[in-house]
Amino acid sequence: MSIQSAKSSSFYKQKVAASFSRAAATYDDYATFQEAVLQRLMTYVATSDAPERWLDLGTGTGRALPLFQTSHPCVEPVAVDLSCEMLLQARQKNNAKGFVCADAESLPFASEVFDGVFSSLALQWCLDQHALFKELHRVTKMYGSVVFATLLKGSMPELKETWRHVDGRIHHNQYSDMVALTDACKKAGFDICVAEQDEIVSWYPTVREAVYSLKKVGASILTGESSRVSPSTWRLFERCYENKYRHDKGIPLSYCVAFIRLKKVQHG
Repeated sequence: MSIQSAKSSSFYKQKVAASFSRAAATYDDYATFQEAVLQRLMTYVATSDAPERWLDLGTGTGRALPLFQTSHPCVEPVAVDLSCEMLLQARQKNNAKGFVCADAESLPFASEVFDGVFSSLALQWCLDQHALFKELHRVTKMYGSVVFATLLKGSMPELKETWRHVDGRIHHNQYSDMVALTDACKKAGFDICVAEQDEIVSWYPTVREAVYSLKKVGASILTGESSRVSPSTWRLFERCYENKYRHDKGIPLSYCVAFIRLKKVQHG
């Protein structure tokens, strides 16, 4: 990595951490979609080998921690997040073995210390998939599991199409497809036990509420250009979104989600 790219990566991670820190107090009130994904992802933990020490990567406000303690009382979860404010919220609400502010692509742990790694809707914020899964492979014990959900290419098409019509700019992040994602997992040394892809649609009373569902959980940072728009452009965006997508159920925001369970095994 060049000095310039390292600086760009560091700046991006700082922006992500700051965005989620600003949303720490409002996250739980707006995380309806995140809760649905979390509940489904926990069923994949139940099919893993009996765990002891798990890493909850991108813990946010710690919503997964009590679920671990209910389903697996012997689990010792360690909660990690890039945002210190999110960790503060998690620590106030939960008991866990430890709370660590760290970057998923550079974890401050020794090798092979976790029986499993769990991550719900956090890995899409990482910049280098191959480096990420190599790091997860490093900290996971042999025959341990990595269970995660992440966004895929095709998420939030309503935003993409409406902004394309309004100003032709990209106002949300671009995500990997399932093939590239599973390829990165395999190259890191994991066996893929489960790899499922599903569309989840959330419904909101207004366009503003749909967009707030991103902003109020901290998920509005772009890897590229700024998403700042003028009031007149925003009004045009709302009108176009409303006219094209309004349904009897309300305003939709669609996500393409990967649910994956990996196992670290001895190769060769």
